[in-house]
Amino acid sequence: MNNMKFKTSSPEPLQSNQKLKARRKFIKLSLSLFTSTLIPSFYSKAISNPENSNSWSIGERVELCEGQTITCTSLFPKRIYCVLIYNTSKNDRNVFLDVNWSNQQAPKKMTIPGSENKQGDASLILVSGNDTSTISLSITSGNGGQIECFLLSTAIESPSPNLPIRHIVTGGKRYIVEKYQHYLGLINRGWYHLTLENKISQSVVLQIQHHQVIIYILNPTQTPLFNITSVGSITKNKDYLIQRADFEGQPQRIEVLIQGNEETIMWVGASSKQALNNTTLALQALSITRVLSREEPSTVKRKALQCYSDKNKVYSGPWVNQQ
Repeated sequence: MNNMKFKTSSPEPLQSNQKLKARRKFIKLSLSLFTSTLIPSFYSKAISNPENSNSWSIGERVELCEGQTITCTSLFPKRIYCVLIYNTSKNDRNVFLDVNWSNQQAPKKMTIPGSENKQGDASLILVSGNDTSTISLSITSGNGGQIECFLLSTAIESPSPNLPIRHIVTGGKRYIVEKYQHYLGLINRGWYHLTLENKISQSVVLQIQHHQVIIYILNPTQTPLFNITSVGSITKNKDYLIQRADFEGQPQRIEVLIQGNEETIMWVGASSKQALNNTTLALQALSITRVLSREEPSTVKRKALQCYSDKNKVYSGPWVNQQ
């Protein structure tokens, strides 16, 4: 560096201060070129940084590649957790995943099917906080490919502000189920009617509650497949249910009655963006959501609280005489 000479348009040698300025400019340019190769990976978003386990623990999407591991160490007891996984490999290739949840039992092997143009359904891992507080996913060296995954549960106390969350109303409004979108409904005591519909293609929607996951399959083929791996004590038809639309009846529509118990329920699409764009969700309250007092006013005898409905809103009127 000390032997390096800088020239300008003038054939005269540079003065000492000019040499110093030129040298500083050269060093600054060299450092800029060097750091430009490092900064993009360091400042990348959480989705491309599998070492950011905290982001994964609060529900953010994380991209996992060959030779990488992602871990969550904050699973709560008495809650069920889902890991939703999409194969994002450039080529139509399977990804082989190790699911580690116990020091006493060997990790489970899971195959994430490849899909053309990344248009396949998601794969699902189910785990209970009663069995473990920790779950890790790994793509070992030599397997290749990449996935994106995110953690779903009603037990995530402080979800990331970056999550696409939508609070749905219980007045029967239809929502298009968008990929990655979280739809939350506060279900009070009473009865609710859930309607899911897809008139064009097969799609999958998850309903996640505190202790159970229901997997709805709309427009199913005769032998619909959905890739599920459960670990620990998770049991089919108890901790998770698969409900298919009637293949011979109304395959495009699923209608379900939900009995509210003052809890939050989450709905998330688990299909490709194209399939979910044809899927709608609607939730409607069918009964009064508050428990009315059985006691009558002490000054009035044989009175009853009269309630009436107007545009899906329930109002309480004054006490009136019973007929």
